[in-house]
Amino acid sequence: MQKEFVGRVTRTRRALLIDAGRLAGLCTAAALGPLATAVPKAFAQPAAAPEAEANAGSRLVLLGTQGGPGVNLRRGQTASAVVVGGRPYLVDCGYGTVRALVESGLGYRDVHHVFLTHLHDDHTLDLAALMSLQWTGRGTVPTNVYGPYGTAALVAAALDYLGPNTEIRTIDEGRSVNPETLFHGHDVAASATASDVFEDERVRVSCIENTHFPEAAKAQMRFRSVAYRLDTADRSFVIAGDTAYSENLVALARNADVFVCEAVDVAQHARLVRQAAEADEKGDPNAAFLHHVADTHSTTEQVGRMAAEANVKTVVLNHLLPGSSGPLARELPDTAYIDAVRKFFDGPVIVGRDQMRL
Repeated sequence: MQKEFVGRVTRTRRALLIDAGRLAGLCTAAALGPLATAVPKAFAQPAAAPEAEANAGSRLVLLGTQGGPGVNLRRGQTASAVVVGGRPYLVDCGYGTVRALVESGLGYRDVHHVFLTHLHDDHTLDLAALMSLQWTGRGTVPTNVYGPYGTAALVAAALDYLGPNTEIRTIDEGRSVNPETLFHGHDVAASATASDVFEDERVRVSCIENTHFPEAAKAQMRFRSVAYRLDTADRSFVIAGDTAYSENLVALARNADVFVCEAVDVAQHARLVRQAAEADEKGDPNAAFLHHVADTHSTTEQVGRMAAEANVKTVVLNHLLPGSSGPLARELPDTAYIDAVRKFFDGPVIVGRDQMRL
């Protein structure tokens, strides 16, 4: 299978206006540094038209890049789409995903394959909205949702949530399509070896368990967290989901073209570790949460280690902490993330932003 990285990143007009100053600087070779050859001035081009996308091979579209369950006006919650010949395959569906799909030009009507890395709400909140809008928009093509244990139940619960809307519109508008015939949830295996999840004529999807849930928590629940690999005719994409350093993920990502991984700034991580220790001393009930954030997410240095060990071609940093969650939504400079990755990985590193196309 031929593997080729096409270093093209585009953004929508609205996203450019939000961050015009930063993007203008990034479009110069001096600002890009090692990325100058991987991400040329096309970084600032408008999003491809749908008809062009259909003939463009495979692309990654970042729809939401903020880490954590908060809401801000600069970054949406986690979601990415791998688009193959114009057909989108959605990975995660955090709050803001449906709007981001519309903004990207992909739309939500043609999203019929959804892959959830795990069932935290910042990765699933817009799933019910996606299902509802597809049905209300008179969609007739089924949408299948894949994910670890609990995904089938989540889809069933979303259908229950949509029940009143369904009944009202069926009676009042004469609708005849039962949404239960359109939306199907599938629980997939979460194990230490990669397993196939889905395959059609455009993409093969496999998954492996990552290390987002600690062993102590897993002993008390059946819920798990996975990473996905999507192999297409021209490129391979690995989307790590939320995870700390993971040998399983390294195996899944071996020789991948694009490695999309969450990233916690090293300084931010040090603060979280310190806050967790202080909370322990005080008996603060927030201690467990702080330990979760500090212990089950990847620092930028860990991302670099995994990328180097897996021999991936390009790293894309996603699910960013702090991202835009700091005071007044101020963001760290890209170098704050990239420099730590470069301690281990010397290939192209891209700090993700909503509406980037790669």
